[in-house]
Amino acid sequence: MNLINQGAEAVNYSVPLLSKLGVGQSVQRFFYKTFYYDQAGRLVFPYQYNGQSKDNEVFGFKTVRLACTNGFWSAGDHHQPSNIFLSFSAMEAIAFAHVNYSKFNGFSRCLFVALGVKPTKPQILFLKRRFKNSNFHTVFSNDLIGKIYDCQASLWLSNKDCTFCLNDNLITVTAIADDKSTQKAVSISRGQFSYFAFHRQFGKRSNLKTHKPSDRQQFSFLSFLALKNDF
Repeated sequence: MNLINQGAEAVNYSVPLLSKLGVGQSVQRFFYKTFYYDQAGRLVFPYQYNGQSKDNEVFGFKTVRLACTNGFWSAGDHHQPSNIFLSFSAMEAIAFAHVNYSKFNGFSRCLFVALGVKPTKPQILFLKRRFKNSNFHTVFSNDLIGKIYDCQASLWLSNKDCTFCLNDNLITVTAIADDKSTQKAVSISRGQFSYFAFHRQFGKRSNLKTHKPSDRQQFSFLSFLALKNDF
């Protein structure tokens, strides 16, 4: 599978949709080769697998369409990235990059990868095999689904898996194992559930860093920017 290649330097220009969201010029230049415009002027982010187009994420003033695929959208250093940021969508990656641009030295030697709305274990294992020495980060939504995928991504990076079951505001996490008698299970209240609570109770070492908006009431970095800039 070939991830999208961005090698050329960006020209100095502005993307109206991104500017309306408040995304800075440096971040716009970083991502400018990872999307194109459709006939309605919306941004289209292609997801690929094995060099083939699999799905598109679409973002416009009145339209948002997320991708659901086994493919990837990507931007940044595809050779030896120090840090890899995993997200559900390209637009969330862009919003996160704008908010955190100064914290990561302009994201030099960083790779952003959008997995679509339903990430899978094969996607994560592919990235782990290809980028063995990279540090992994998640930029998933600040809700229960996003927190569960924080845990799933961590498990998949270790080639493990668990089931997550919600019942009466209690989340039961059960390890998937061949020997049912040795299956480990823990229960965490929905209000207390997080990546760190899962690792603390399940006894698994953390192998990635999670990122959520500093305002815990915000669903995502993109919603934070949209609210801030009256998008």
